[in-house]
Amino acid sequence: MASPETRPGNLPAETTSFVGRREELAEIGRCLSRARLVTLQGPGGVGKTRLALRAATDLRRRFPDGVWLVELSALCAPELLARTVAETLRLPGLTAGDAVDLLADHLADRRLLLVLDTCEHLVHACAMLVETLLAAAPGLRVLATSRESLGIAGEHTVFVAPLEVPRPGDPAAASCDAVALFADRATACRPGFTIARDNRAAVGQLCRRLEGIPLALELAAVRLRAMPVEEIVEHLDDRFRLLGPARTGERRHQTLRTAIAWSHDLCLPPERMLWARLSVFPGDFDLAAAERICTDAHLPVEELLEVLTMLVDKSIVRFDRDGPRYRMLDTLREYGAELLDRSGEHDLLRRRHRDHYTALAEQARKERLGDRQLHWIGRLRDEAGNLRAALEWSLATPGQERDGQRLAVLLCDHWFITSRYGEGREWHRRALAAVPPDAPGRGMAVYGAGMFAVLQGDIDAAAPLLAEALRIAEATGDPALRAHALQEQGRACFAAGDLDGALDLYQEAQDLYDAVGHPNAPAMMIYTDLASVHMLRDDLTAAIAVAEQGMRLCAATGERWCWGSASWVRGAAHWRAGATGEAVAAVREILPVAAAFDDQAGMAMCLDLLMVCAVSAGRHERAATLAGAAGVLWERVGAPLHRGPHYAAIRDHEVRAARRQLGSGRMAELLARGARFTAGEAVAFGLDDRDGG
Repeated sequence: MASPETRPGNLPAETTSFVGRREELAEIGRCLSRARLVTLQGPGGVGKTRLALRAATDLRRRFPDGVWLVELSALCAPELLARTVAETLRLPGLTAGDAVDLLADHLADRRLLLVLDTCEHLVHACAMLVETLLAAAPGLRVLATSRESLGIAGEHTVFVAPLEVPRPGDPAAASCDAVALFADRATACRPGFTIARDNRAAVGQLCRRLEGIPLALELAAVRLRAMPVEEIVEHLDDRFRLLGPARTGERRHQTLRTAIAWSHDLCLPPERMLWARLSVFPGDFDLAAAERICTDAHLPVEELLEVLTMLVDKSIVRFDRDGPRYRMLDTLREYGAELLDRSGEHDLLRRRHRDHYTALAEQARKERLGDRQLHWIGRLRDEAGNLRAALEWSLATPGQERDGQRLAVLLCDHWFITSRYGEGREWHRRALAAVPPDAPGRGMAVYGAGMFAVLQGDIDAAAPLLAEALRIAEATGDPALRAHALQEQGRACFAAGDLDGALDLYQEAQDLYDAVGHPNAPAMMIYTDLASVHMLRDDLTAAIAVAEQGMRLCAATGERWCWGSASWVRGAAHWRAGATGEAVAAVREILPVAAAFDDQAGMAMCLDLLMVCAVSAGRHERAATLAGAAGVLWERVGAPLHRGPHYAAIRDHEVRAARRQLGSGRMAELLARGARFTAGEAVAFGLDDRDGG
């Protein structure tokens, strides 16, 4: 069994020390022993996320299949919830149907902890998803954070209260959690700070006034850079008197708002303006985005970095040097959004935000076929939250729908290469529904919707979409659109096992591409598509020639992903021709490329090719281990239906051949061994020909 340090998962490292909460941590552990859904409930700023992460870290030993954090604060569309969870679990979801089914199938036999963070704006969607997954997966546990409970059967709620505060005159005040947290953060803000006899009373009073709310205490600690703790208390008392007593039911919420408002009041006007404008980002962002979206004559671009740094110094914005990226806590972002609404700049900032990320997608499309392809894949993956927010606002805002459709079309290649077929299909569907049918740009949008439907195996849904794309291509005289639609119709035939029909359609599409060029990754894949048909028809000479033609085109531009696909087909054709050594040599080049793109389908295909080569060489134990490793990857992305029934039949035939040689018992052992590999371990095993017999 893997150690906690190497067990699967994605929990972030702690950047500040964790203070207190021993009783809550013990309670969460007890609850997760007897309940399968535990929700940490409490107001904003009380520390639910931090507590959940610490509890999850402490509990990793219980979950051999990992602890996985799904951050939901940047997700606006409830219909994308299941796909967001699947993406976190590295399940792109290539098959058609409900993403919930994909998750349920994947989790069915796993012991795993899922941490759903910030559920309050998606309570109904989260409740439905969790209820379904818990019913399907007996070994699943869910730890959620929310301002309200999910409200489903079996839920155990742990209320996260503010930290313990000292009683007036308590000589042991320094030992309570609120004081300990303030002291820890104060030392970080002002090195050398200690709680001593002369300031102990003031610290205790501050913690009581802020009612032990961690976020409020952290904001107050920042003020030590400018004033002693006694002055902080005095200023905060003034604000409480100004606002008047809070109603009992809203007291803690009002206390936090008071602390935030006080921090806001102490900001300079440019800082306040930037705080409001930064709320347009649903999650993290980089400096370039802040400069392009948040600056104008009132906040010049040359002043942006200085003002942003001041907000970082005040703990309003957090800076991750590894990114480098910036982020506001949800509670502070919500406060900023209120300010932005009152300023009258909301729509202006949302348009700037959309336009910036549209320009980013446009640049990515222009450069993605060159040697910066991998850079742009990672860049757009980092900006997933911002891109979704831009799409959501555009498609839901009158007058902005066509810009939203354009952004969806620009992102088509990205979703295609990264196997985010479900997400691509959903945004194309929404774009088509939001924009009138006679509006310009519909052709590529309806083609994209049809393409993703084909890639998910939903041929019946794809057929009318691709037929409409062909009609639009004919009416507008657009040969590139026609080529794309024909290619997808060919892929639909291929998926149905109709190789002759696929060959005719692929060849017609290729003739058009030869005339107009290969403008994107789907178009460059025509060589892989054609070569695959030739290979399965046993025309191996043609298969190798077409694959090499595609590889030369990719090499001329610096494109790597389509190159890997074409090279794989060439390797598979060599295997079918009996040249096992050439096939293995091809995979040694392709597999690192697939791993670099995190292309799990590509990695699975490479491992499958190594597996059949091992069977041909009589290395059945190695073949069985490779089959187990590839099987897990196929499970993550869905069964290999998008490769057609011929691929599945060949794979099954070779696995059965290995089983006949090894016997069922030994075969099961080796399949299980491969299935335990992480993706990185599977790649390493595939590349290390010495291992596995």
